[in-house]
Formats: sequence, C-alpha cells, structure tokens
Amino acid sequence: MDSAQPRRLEEHLTYELLLVLAMAALALVQVTLLPNPLGFSPALLLVLVICRVLLAIGLPYPDKEVAVAFRWAFYGGVALDLFSASPIGSHALALLVAATIVFAIARTFRVEGPLLPLVSVLVGGVAYELCLALVYNPAVIMHDWPTYTLVVVVPSVLLSLILTLPLFFALRWLAYGRRSPANDTGRSGTPYL
Repeated sequence: MDSAQPRRLEEHLTYELLLVLAMAALALVQVTLLPNPLGFSPALLLVLVICRVLLAIGLPYPDKEVAVAFRWAFYGGVALDLFSASPIGSHALALLVAATIVFAIARTFRVEGPLLPLVSVLVGGVAYELCLALVYNPAVIMHDWPTYTLVVVVPSVLLSLILTLPLFFALRWLAYGRRSPANDTGRSGTPYL
C-alpha cells in the first residue's frame, strides 16, 4: 500500500536538505578557507549563484531552474550571515538582489561565451556590494560613496571576476556533461544542477 506521493515528498526534502548543507559548506569555505589578500575573501557564493542563474536561462524551462538558483542564493546568504556574524538576512537579500538583476538583464541573451558571465558578475557584484553597504551602514554609502566604491566595491568585484570563468565552465560541465548546451534540446532530461 505504498503511495508514490510520500516518496516524492521525501526525495524533495532530501534534495533541499542536501542543498542547504552544500550551501552552508560553501559559505564556510568562503568565510574561513579562501585567502584574504585585500582584507576580505572573494565572493564565492555570489559567483556560483550568478553562474547558476546564467545556466538556468539557457534551459528549456528557465523559470523552474531560476527558482533553484534563487534558493541557492537564499540558503547561501543565510549561511554566510551565520558564519560571518553579520545581520541575519543581509547576505541573502544582497544575493537575491544580485541574482534578480542578472536574471532580468541576461534573460534575453544566449549564454555561450565568456563575456556574458564576466559582465554578469560585474553587474551582480556591484549590486551585491551596494546592497550590503545599504544594509550595514547607509550613512557611509550616502555621504562618502566615491571612497567606499574605490576601497570596497572595486576590489571585491575584481576578486569575484577572477573566480568567474573557472566556476562558470565547471558548473556548465557538471550541468551538461560533455554535451554542448547549444546542442542540448532538453528532451533528454534536465541537467544535473
């Protein structure tokens, strides 16, 4: 008398739990293990979320896949807040804002070469840092925004750009295997991510 519905629910909950644990592990890596050459670590989760959004745009059902990318942003942001002792929800909000802006801009483009991921991380990184600045200390960003931009935003975005292409192509390889995304019709099933 086994029903298929409870099994599907269990599989879905298991997948979500694994996703939460994976995002928490990546947040822990970002906060503790990545080098801090300029006093702060590269935004690993930001780059992963933006790359996931870009890969989701090229799939046959992008709305479902972009929702998964937004869950990556939320879970990763909350984990970053817990591990970095920042206000709960600040990184989640900043990651969701960056992912939404990238999705709104990039959904009309075809994701194939290295230019779109770089431009997307550039735009998303600026949005991410400005959102964090508005959450942490709005007075600084309103009164001294040129200095804040040169001291915090530019170095952070440049560090994120270093990670962009290796992570994008690694995620694309994981999602599509050895098939090219341009040759994938989507009829063989969804990608692994």
